[in-house]
Amino acid sequence: MKVYKVKVNGKVYEVEVEAVDEVKGSIEAPAEVKKEAVTVSEGANDILAPIAGKVLSVKVNVGDTVKKGQTVAIIEAMKLENEIQSAYDGKVKQIVVSAGDDVRNKDVLIVLE
Repeated sequence: MKVYKVKVNGKVYEVEVEAVDEVKGSIEAPAEVKKEAVTVSEGANDILAPIAGKVLSVKVNVGDTVKKGQTVAIIEAMKLENEIQSAYDGKVKQIVVSAGDDVRNKDVLIVLE
């Protein structure tokens, strides 16, 4: 075992680190998060998440008419709020996410007719 001193935010901590060889070491993957399945085709009018993050709010409702460039949702990523704008004109057919959901890049957020 080796002892190291680590400074974090101006405070010094002493830590012990043990070497692990490949035979002994193991990495456990986190439990998979289950989401409710939503059947959505990735058509030309799907609004996709351009970045992974947490949905802070959805600015439209089913049945609303949106214009190209209109903000439809806000996603927080790396402590920044990103306005997600529609790339199309259309009517909101389905909202796939809600506030608090975690999304990955290219996840479908909203489906337009």
